[in-house]
Amino acid sequence: MVSISMFIRLVALFAGVATLAAGLNASAQKADETAQDEIIMSAWSNPTDCNQAVARPVSFSVLAADAEGLIGECVKVEGYWSGRALFGSSSDARFRLSNTTDRLRGERIGIYAQWDSIGEPPDRPKRTLFVGRVGQCETQWPGAIMVMGYCHYTGGSILLVAEAFPR
Repeated sequence: MVSISMFIRLVALFAGVATLAAGLNASAQKADETAQDEIIMSAWSNPTDCNQAVARPVSFSVLAADAEGLIGECVKVEGYWSGRALFGSSSDARFRLSNTTDRLRGERIGIYAQWDSIGEPPDRPKRTLFVGRVGQCETQWPGAIMVMGYCHYTGGSILLVAEAFPR
């Protein structure tokens, strides 16, 4: 007879094996591809077709509050970069657990980028202009079995970054 604690351990072990097996098919997801049974590790926009010259300026507050009418559009938005998110103020960016707290939902924009191209997030919040395509955690990758990064922990507006310009 299997005890409850042994059963829980077996379930956890099988879940871990399944996650590892699925990870073998993981890939970077670009903005215009559709994910089907994949683990999304990263995503970004192509700067050849979404760049500062063609991007439409959008206010931070509009994009953070509701991205629905902007999904897929190439935009430029300025804010304070901290971790994997953009904030409207440096105080919000410095708030404890700012990237995931429910208190700031609707007041931050998640960032997905090709980090080798734009660099890692700064140690302290830094005013930065981002150019990229608008998305939303809840609808960006409907066929994905797991999404890493910002959307793994929270939801809302995201920007698939093509370019970043520190201010």
